Amino acid sequence: MSDDAAIGTESRSFLTSMVVPLIWRLGTIAGGLLVCAVGLLYAKQDSMLYFPSIGGVPRRPSQNPPRYRSPSEHDIPHETNMIRCSDGVRIHSWLLLQPGSREKRSPTVLFFHGNAGNVGLRLPNAMQMYHHLGANVMLVEYRGYGDSDDVSPNEAGLKLDAEAALAFARGHAAVDPGRVFAFGRSLGGGVAFHLAKHAEDSGSPLAGLMVENTFLSIATMVDHLLPLVAPLKFLILTLDWNSATIAPTLRRSPVLYLAGARDELVPPSHMRDLYQASAGTGSIARMHVVPGGTHNDTWLQGGKAYWEAIRNFLGEALDLEKGELAAAGDGGAHAAMEGAASDVIPTMPGNLVGMAREATVAGATAAASSVTEKGRKKEL
Repeated sequence: MSDDAAIGTESRSFLTSMVVPLIWRLGTIAGGLLVCAVGLLYAKQDSMLYFPSIGGVPRRPSQNPPRYRSPSEHDIPHETNMIRCSDGVRIHSWLLLQPGSREKRSPTVLFFHGNAGNVGLRLPNAMQMYHHLGANVMLVEYRGYGDSDDVSPNEAGLKLDAEAALAFARGHAAVDPGRVFAFGRSLGGGVAFHLAKHAEDSGSPLAGLMVENTFLSIATMVDHLLPLVAPLKFLILTLDWNSATIAPTLRRSPVLYLAGARDELVPPSHMRDLYQASAGTGSIARMHVVPGGTHNDTWLQGGKAYWEAIRNFLGEALDLEKGELAAAGDGGAHAAMEGAASDVIPTMPGNLVGMAREATVAGATAAASSVTEKGRKKEL
């Protein structure tokens, strides 16, 4: 045998005895790690979406900074209620009441918050809603959040929370049951969409639905937030919150979409797609875009135009209730995009935990809005 042949035989022997087994072992380890990672994602997906407390954001409203603890700090007539859901879990709520609301037939807005932080962090927004709209505002705190019962939040549970909140509001002596609207921001938009569908299916639709910076579904968010996991989502994803399938089915529920054109968490295309799905239903569909609005501060950036858009929508929806709009869908749906959102390329966080940014940003927003609130007090 020649020297070259001997060297070739020795090289093949080395590959067979050392390199190939090493590659096999490395592949086995990598496969095992992937299986573990996928299993962890499957088991922990609820805790990756729902954040009752995170970072420096406290769990309970009473632990918040001053003016974010209770409506009583703002001299607004209100009630604190613990509402029992159909599965026995109790959820906490604040009901901000307009004076003489039942006699005046004031509308009532059920406020469903985002995925992180307690309901007290939403007080500045709720107070502006109360004053600008002349509406009762019911802040609903999901199970596992704030002062609600300490159980693990999940999609099925939050849906029961919304249904119980609606039943409570409609049975309240100060609330006109025919003038109840749902408002949801981010995750709260998914909750509000579910409630609108539930109300229609029950034969008693909401007066209207308002959503802000919400998403098509969790699956579509995974495509953006976890592109490496996306091919496996059909195996591991149990979270749904699929508003994209609900929007085109709402035939009796007017819908207003409030979108921040610079939303850095949920791509603005999600709101456009939801709006377009609603626009073909025959009911009122409206969209208002805030050019400088990001995921959490659209309501702060929107100014007077933001509140005018909501007031106009409430007026249309209540006119529909009174039968003054004979053909609500005839030319009723139109876009107010103004080209703003189409020019935005959103910057998305690298993983699903990025959805918890709402909590950390909420803390900063709370501090900023304390100053903003003082500056805007004359407008209230």
